[in-house]
Amino acid sequence: MTKYIVIGAGWFGVCAVRAIEALSKDAEIVVLQIGSKDYIDINVANPRLAVEPDAIDAVYQPLSKAWSRAKLMHIQSIDRISSGQVVVVDSEGAVQTLEADGIVIATGSVQSSPLMKDSAGKSKEERKAEFTAFRDAVKASKAGVLVVGGGATGVELAAEIGTDFPDVKCTLLNKPELLLSGLGKRASMHKIAMKQLTKLGGVTVLTGDYIEDLKEDYIGTPKKFTTKKGVEIEADIVVMCAGGHPNVPFDAADAVDEPTKGLTVNAAMLCEKLGDPSKPVWAVGDCTMFGGRGLFADTQIVALSASIKHFEKTGSTDGGPMKYKHKPSESCPGMISLGRRSGAATVPFPNVWLGKTFKAKDLAVGYVYKKYFGLKV
Repeated sequence: MTKYIVIGAGWFGVCAVRAIEALSKDAEIVVLQIGSKDYIDINVANPRLAVEPDAIDAVYQPLSKAWSRAKLMHIQSIDRISSGQVVVVDSEGAVQTLEADGIVIATGSVQSSPLMKDSAGKSKEERKAEFTAFRDAVKASKAGVLVVGGGATGVELAAEIGTDFPDVKCTLLNKPELLLSGLGKRASMHKIAMKQLTKLGGVTVLTGDYIEDLKEDYIGTPKKFTTKKGVEIEADIVVMCAGGHPNVPFDAADAVDEPTKGLTVNAAMLCEKLGDPSKPVWAVGDCTMFGGRGLFADTQIVALSASIKHFEKTGSTDGGPMKYKHKPSESCPGMISLGRRSGAATVPFPNVWLGKTFKAKDLAVGYVYKKYFGLKV
């Protein structure tokens, strides 16, 4: 019987568990999760949950529904990872050394806004309280909301606020001239997003400008901010949707790729500097040099599965398949929602209809659950 440890119970971590269960009918799998999180965290839904927190019960499904044999272990922190071993501080504060034949790291990323991306492993009740407090603050806002960062998350959050609270002023501030960094056909997608956002009465979009030293979310008394170009913005709520980095919550030493700060992996998703062929360590998703995003899940998990299958058969990853071929996110299909009534997609050409039809209703949560976790929600 092969023993595996999967570190992280986010999107890629759960996909990794399901891949191992499909490949090995008797594998023993322990999933390590920092904090008290026991649900599937579909981050793409968080802009909607920020204005509709009661939807959290449908969006955050129990992890136990996504796998059949894996065991979830809550921990406080990870000390180190090496070939065949993970040293952790468990939920009681004791140091434990856990042993395994194979280790998969899927610790995701850390984003500037803890509202939009939880990296602390908070419970569903804690997350619902956070979203509810935010929604209530927006509803009561007098000065307005400042959303910093015009990537997909920032654009979607501004659209959600503009749709549900049209009388609340919402300013979307983006440093580049074009919105939606990371999406293909960006100029055309920017035009569609700008047109749809400006239809929402309370939303103002400022591009090519930024505020120095603004790095944290804020809810409180009104503040005045001045952009680099001298534009004054007043807000009593700030959400940082810009910035982020791979989450490598342990001393990885020279296993980190310096330019990206993610774990260095090869085309089998193997982190060779942490493991060896007989006790391999893989890494997938946002914690790697390649990044994660849902659109990379298929190809990275295929590569991981092929490598694990070879390991199961031979007892080593030597000579195994190298399946992953990285492509920049701009070359992949992209889609955003723009509130409940609009959206945008890059395929087959930049258009409103597909984004509106496929993502606006539930931010594609139903599709993600069915495709990746075999669940109907």
